[in-house]
Amino acid sequence: MSKTVDSLFVRRLAGLGLAFALAASTPLAGPAGRAEAETLSDVSIADMAERLLPSVVNISISQEGDGDAGDRPVPKVPEGQPFEEFFEDFFDGEGGPGSRPVSSLGSGFIIDPAGIIVTNNHVIENADTISVTFADGETLDATLLGVDDKTDLAVLKVEPDAPLPAVKFGDSRTVRIGEWVVAIGNPFGLGGSVTLGIVSARGRELDGPYDNFIQTDAAINKGNSGGPLFNMDGEVIGINTAILSPSGGSIGIGFAVPSELAENIVDQLVEFGQTRRGWIGIRVLEVSDDLAASLGSDDPSGVAVGSIIEDGPSAGGPLEEGDIILSFDGHPIESPRDLPRFVAESRIGEPADVEIVRDGERMTVQVTPQLLEEPELAESEPALTDEALSEDGVPDQPGLPVSLYGLTLGDLDDNGRALYQIDGDVEGVLITEVEPDSAGADEGLEPGMVIVEVEQDAVATPQEVRSRIVKLISEGRRSVSLMVAAPDGALSIVSLVLE
Repeated sequence: MSKTVDSLFVRRLAGLGLAFALAASTPLAGPAGRAEAETLSDVSIADMAERLLPSVVNISISQEGDGDAGDRPVPKVPEGQPFEEFFEDFFDGEGGPGSRPVSSLGSGFIIDPAGIIVTNNHVIENADTISVTFADGETLDATLLGVDDKTDLAVLKVEPDAPLPAVKFGDSRTVRIGEWVVAIGNPFGLGGSVTLGIVSARGRELDGPYDNFIQTDAAINKGNSGGPLFNMDGEVIGINTAILSPSGGSIGIGFAVPSELAENIVDQLVEFGQTRRGWIGIRVLEVSDDLAASLGSDDPSGVAVGSIIEDGPSAGGPLEEGDIILSFDGHPIESPRDLPRFVAESRIGEPADVEIVRDGERMTVQVTPQLLEEPELAESEPALTDEALSEDGVPDQPGLPVSLYGLTLGDLDDNGRALYQIDGDVEGVLITEVEPDSAGADEGLEPGMVIVEVEQDAVATPQEVRSRIVKLISEGRRSVSLMVAAPDGALSIVSLVLE
């Protein structure tokens, strides 16, 4: 059975009452357990839901389609099930998809009485119009203030006649595994749906460089995307974003962007219309016991500075190669993925305390993050065809990305290394995008991987990769062997089918 990460949703209505009844009536072991049971029994989910529902909105978009409903997923309802006719009418309409503008539904929540609303980027992506429907049934047109595709967040603005009921962000850093949470959203177009569950894990990673998801078993389904995940104080500690599901429905594994990450990004989108991530211009290595010992430390925690990027924020000090970074701006560093996330969330141009170990001595230095200029991607080039190969080969356009067989390739520059935390020893051509269902995706290639060799020949530019593949096609080859490096330097061989 294949597992897919899908865009969100809500179910398990019958289980909500049962779960709460069991939790409220069953004593937990020990004094702490009894205290927690008593605390939960005092919480009225109904009162909480009544207070929070007006702050959660339904979001719909339309796209002026060309007769094709595109790639936007439509819920699959088994034949003969309840609401089957409703779903067919709602998503297809009379005449089927393409006979009218493409529509999509999602969720969001109000964070400012003046009309600021948070949702997911994938809910409003490529929208021609965006509409927000409130709990009282009123619908207003919304304008897009900004999006961040790295964390799948978007911020909207509506113009209400009166102040709106807003909710506030809580501190997701204090959330513990096992705590109760409530999700509210618009699953399958059924607005105002409430589900109850617990935080089942923290720090989950999917495929993004800044992933740090909260995992919950509170039922979420298609249409819950962009909706809030509340703690028992009614504070937003996450934005529901994805589920793990073999069927497209909830199986009790959902993911939410934590408020510790989302709040800063939302503030930037409101103020600047885009995110402003920081970087400090270093490449880091995981600290093993042997590496820690060689660097003068008996503790393998933190990350080691492998190299310092020339002309980057740390060029000329105060960090040095071989330093072990233990914390950044008060945040403990436990893995190489932690540091870029904390640096990205830091304030540009303001010094941050960095605790390090150098030659066995613990000290604190200050580093000032600078704005990370993320690589810009050119428009995709047409796929290679016999006609394209019959002339004088491929035009040389140094510095520009190259697209072929579902892969977008770019130069492995300092920004790319910083963005994907690519090991300093890795050299080659950076994969910046992979189209779903393409030949590259079929082989498990992902953004952040680096093509090191094409048929055992080293490559350094996107144009070299394309030229080598063009030559192989002209020789009648139907597949090509690629050596690919993961960001941590691990090598693998894949066979790319040339169709």
